[in-house]
Amino acid sequence: MKGRVFIIVLFLLLSGCAVIRVPDFAVVPGKPGIYPRFTPRDSLIGQLDEDRAGYDVFFYDLDLLLEPVRKRMGGTVKIHFKALSGLSALRIDLYENLRIRGMKLAGEEVSWTRNDRAVYVSPPNPLMPGHDYILTVEYEGKPSRAKNPPWGGGVVWGKDDDGNPWIGVACETEGGSLWFPCKDHLSDEPDSVRLRMTVPAGMQVVSNGIMQSHISLQEKETYTWLTRYPVNIYNITFYAGKYEHFSDTMLTPHGILDLDYYVLPQNLARAKNHFLQVKDVISLYSRLYGPYPWMEEGFRLVESPYEGMEHQTAIAYGSGYSNRAWLGGDYIIVHEAAHEWWGNAVSVSDFSDIWLHEGFATYSEMLFAESTLGYENSLLYARYNIAASIKNRFPLVGPAGVSFWNDSDNDVYNKGAMVLHTIRNIVNDSTLFFEILHAFYSEHAAGSSVTTEDFIRIVENKTGKDWHDFFEVYLHRREVPVLHWYYNPAGIEGAAGSAPGNGSPVIAAKWTGVPEGFSMPVDLFCKEQNVTITIEVSTRPELFYDEALSKCSRLICNRRLSYFEPVTVKAVLHEAGSYDSSEK
Repeated sequence: MKGRVFIIVLFLLLSGCAVIRVPDFAVVPGKPGIYPRFTPRDSLIGQLDEDRAGYDVFFYDLDLLLEPVRKRMGGTVKIHFKALSGLSALRIDLYENLRIRGMKLAGEEVSWTRNDRAVYVSPPNPLMPGHDYILTVEYEGKPSRAKNPPWGGGVVWGKDDDGNPWIGVACETEGGSLWFPCKDHLSDEPDSVRLRMTVPAGMQVVSNGIMQSHISLQEKETYTWLTRYPVNIYNITFYAGKYEHFSDTMLTPHGILDLDYYVLPQNLARAKNHFLQVKDVISLYSRLYGPYPWMEEGFRLVESPYEGMEHQTAIAYGSGYSNRAWLGGDYIIVHEAAHEWWGNAVSVSDFSDIWLHEGFATYSEMLFAESTLGYENSLLYARYNIAASIKNRFPLVGPAGVSFWNDSDNDVYNKGAMVLHTIRNIVNDSTLFFEILHAFYSEHAAGSSVTTEDFIRIVENKTGKDWHDFFEVYLHRREVPVLHWYYNPAGIEGAAGSAPGNGSPVIAAKWTGVPEGFSMPVDLFCKEQNVTITIEVSTRPELFYDEALSKCSRLICNRRLSYFEPVTVKAVLHEAGSYDSSEK
């Protein structure tokens, strides 16, 4: 999730008058943002070097002790992997503040060296490609504490209102190696994970998948959880606290889905009512995108000591049981549940493509608003709570191989969502648009990592058109298209081409700030006649005539909110007329 900044706009004032500053739409600042100076450490963390790429993890088996009083944790982690090449050294990751007590490969003690969080293991003999191995790591220590979760990640050592320990972890950009040894790269998702965690008596542990066992012994509680689905490394998680559990089920076209909720005792009655909306959220996404990806392990919300995080099958919930009127539901539930499809099932291999997680989840909010409040209200939601926060300081696709995500810039959320909305408007066929999303999901859910190019390929295949210029502008440049346009209901004297002459309504338009030859449709709405027309605008100024506008004195440009900056420029009328005249 990592969070977003919202601009709250009051649509209704109960009394009095006020002037409300409406944020500009699609404005690009004069100065671009500046990426940090990337260092060898950034490459160390972000690159998939030979020592990482040469093996594939298929199972993590964690047996850990959590000590709330000392704020420590540790234990044994068995990393099951298949060798892909004859490595003479392999790399795992573990933050430096966690101490490695010992390590074995295939039952034999091995040596290791450390460089920052990178741990290089030296097998006694080169690995044999195609063979399975188990690397056993014993470790302990105080994991990094979250400064501002989930934005500044780490382990959260909190307490509930009754003073009971309440613990969780959020580590999306920091990585799973913040709290356990692992191959900490987005490209390698284990096929399954088992977490066995021991905590003081009276506490419960919740994690991904399904609880396998709970044992109480000598003032300790041991919980074992197992997921048999692939899971990205930052979504492997745990929650520990004093919880009340309740459950529900829902019928889907693909079977019965179990719904489980773990909340603080004082919130039990409130949660039972508030979480009823989960069924509507999952039903909507299942219809629009495809089947809920983890049918065998259910959907789970776990109350957490921080706002939210999309941990697979165990979403962190901490937004205070409140709905947002302009959304029609609880923002955390709507957004984080969307990540079960976009981010958890369809996962990127590098943060440079993170808009495929966050942009899709944010657009899901708009689709939820459309389903609950109607299309027009969903446009208000997009206008004031998504588009209004876009900064346009950086391209949407960022630098690769350096584990970079500027979490102070929300464009991967907001601009990513508006890019999808613009695609929907261009396609101008909601059925086809959702076929694109459905195909993207079905081809990449719980499979290999996905890239921006994979999405572009599906868009082009489904529409039969070349989208290169569109994605170049919207993903790889920070500047957005600027539409110079002008409408003259009285026509233009001496108009050429198909114009019936002076007196016929005429529109002039061209794109600027885009590569030569860029073309994209624009919709124009006449409220007087309740008529919408669509014109295909390019970088060449052109005149457009439409008899449907014969009685229209004023046009509204871009009523459906494609993401570009419309500017009324009278000069483009004469500029386009000159082009038309030159063609005679």
